[in-house]
Amino acid sequence: MGVSLEGQVAVVTGAGKGLGRAHALELARLGAAVVVNDVDVQAADDVVGEITRAGGRAVASHDSVATPEGGQAVVDRALEAFDTVDAVVNNAGYLRNAYFEDMTAQQFREVLDVHLHGSFHVTQPAWRVMKAKGYGRVVLTASGAGFFGREAGANYCAAKGGLHGLCRCLAIEGEELGIKVNSLLPAARTTIGQTSPMPERYRARQAARVAGRQVPEDRRRAELVAPLVAYLSSSACAVSGQAFSSALGRYALAFTGVGLGWIAPGTDVPSADDIAEHLVEIEDLDGFLRPGSVFEEISAVAQRIRGADGD
Repeated sequence: MGVSLEGQVAVVTGAGKGLGRAHALELARLGAAVVVNDVDVQAADDVVGEITRAGGRAVASHDSVATPEGGQAVVDRALEAFDTVDAVVNNAGYLRNAYFEDMTAQQFREVLDVHLHGSFHVTQPAWRVMKAKGYGRVVLTASGAGFFGREAGANYCAAKGGLHGLCRCLAIEGEELGIKVNSLLPAARTTIGQTSPMPERYRARQAARVAGRQVPEDRRRAELVAPLVAYLSSSACAVSGQAFSSALGRYALAFTGVGLGWIAPGTDVPSADDIAEHLVEIEDLDGFLRPGSVFEEISAVAQRIRGADGD
């Protein structure tokens, strides 16, 4: 039968342009009724028009996800138009780029308000609907920047890293509720990436980094990310709590883990000198764990200690 969203209702935030638009169109193509959310009224309405002209079902939501009231209104729009919510794709966001020493508190807060807080504001009311019906899919748009970092974006990296932390928590809480939650790490040419000001120092360094390593422009299309989002939003998706990277047509699992490390002997508190002496062991990644939760990490360490002590 293949992956299908026939009969499903999906909410896509920030869906007027770029990645969100590509996601909304692909979900609709696979049969979903889509709530196209964007504060850009014309852009949201245009995407709804594209979907309906192609024979699909869609309505627009122009609410801001940056407030609890806005997030609730987005979900209410789905309930009013289509009676339920099956999938939420949290995509809304924007950039306020600056080097850390120049970044204002407002710039930091505004980015978290849309990316991180906005995902909470929309997902929580949708979660209650999903819990009641015993089924749901949530996609949180994190970023490789949140995993691996980039300069001139402390606010963005913090928000995106926080989203994967939210993903891990919700995946555990959703396990018994029939709700699957995953993170998306997209790399594509997007509207906000092209229109948001960047410090000149960053632009110069970035130009030097990519010199001689250009890829075909078609590899940067937002449409290349949408199939992964469609899978994660569908009933075919059986994974949860994972982070999937989509970069230039390459799809891969991104993960956090912890090395086996060095276990201090006995019960005495080691010194800073002991840490320095054993830093090679502490940093060694020849073996590593991918715990399902923080408790699994602690249990694994406790088991090694009992083994070392001969228990």
